[in-house]
Amino acid sequence: MLNKVAKKKGKLKVAIISRESDEKTLDVRMLEEELRQRGVRVKVLSKLLTKEKSVKNAVGYLGHALRQEAEILSSDVVVLDTYCIPASMIPHRSGTKVVQMWHALGAVKKFGWQTVGKPDGTSERTAKMMRMHSGYDYVICPSDVTAGYFSEAFRIPKDKIVKLGLPRIDYIRNVTHGDTAEKTKARIVKRYPELAEQGKKTVLYAPTFRRGAAPNLAGLADALDPEKYNIIVKLHPLYGGGGRLFRDNIIYDEEFETYELIAAADAVVSDYSSLVIEETLSDKPLYLYTYDIDEYMQSTGLNMDFSSEPIGKYTFKDATDLAKALEKPYDSEALRDFGKKYIDIENAWEDGSCTADLADFIISMHFDR
Repeated sequence: MLNKVAKKKGKLKVAIISRESDEKTLDVRMLEEELRQRGVRVKVLSKLLTKEKSVKNAVGYLGHALRQEAEILSSDVVVLDTYCIPASMIPHRSGTKVVQMWHALGAVKKFGWQTVGKPDGTSERTAKMMRMHSGYDYVICPSDVTAGYFSEAFRIPKDKIVKLGLPRIDYIRNVTHGDTAEKTKARIVKRYPELAEQGKKTVLYAPTFRRGAAPNLAGLADALDPEKYNIIVKLHPLYGGGGRLFRDNIIYDEEFETYELIAAADAVVSDYSSLVIEETLSDKPLYLYTYDIDEYMQSTGLNMDFSSEPIGKYTFKDATDLAKALEKPYDSEALRDFGKKYIDIENAWEDGSCTADLADFIISMHFDR
């Protein structure tokens, strides 16, 4: 494939459009680099679309949407990582292919059309008016189980869902294992020397975003003995800097990738985030702190019944019970069974070729026309 692309260098153009961050996300950076190495022309447009509604934000994003549309109209393949207004609402060239790679490796919580009409979801009227998640030729998905959720969320037939991994899979496996993991941990400890304190373990707490509510860090912090545990808190970017709890054993990180922080952690605590699937690639003990699961089921909904999952025994509404579990031996086999259920691409666990495979697929659409 590389030689084939090299012969047509400059003729294939790919636009990668993200609204997850003002900076290029990990997946975007890795995919862009891989495609450029193949001789593909790549244009990346990244701009965070916040949940805050204001005239300033609307006007600012309108200008960006116009740039998105210009790139869509001039590209052979368009890769998205979330809903993109121009890609779904405005007609594009008949030969242009649109690929949704989504910004989460799984679908722990419901989203898209699964949440239409729910308190945290879009109204049906708005979803139809905005043609939400329309116009995709393909959707990238890491497992057969998740394909069912994606089919519902995007309202797309399963034959348009392609089982491939995201670039982050390669990154997570690399950064959390072997020499790379040790070097990554050393960089983090250099930045936060308190993590090197003898006799203390490091817990990474990475909760999902909750609209209108901050995560219950106090409950977790109260349950974990500060003489035994340091807590690294990695908040969702949409939280901003408010509502923080300051204690000597709590570190709020905004410098490292979440996956890098996993390399420095002895255990990871999360909840309804896709991180609970991604984290299994690291083989680090995982615990779910689901103190508000009843309310969350009503407002958003979950695709998983944690109690029936292999890691169900590591799901806790009470942080005190979670703290007790941290003191006991961990069932790594249950973690791996859970991971392979939701990432059933064999090379995700072996050769680290997910980025290359995704690039191959994108390029093949151009040459198979």
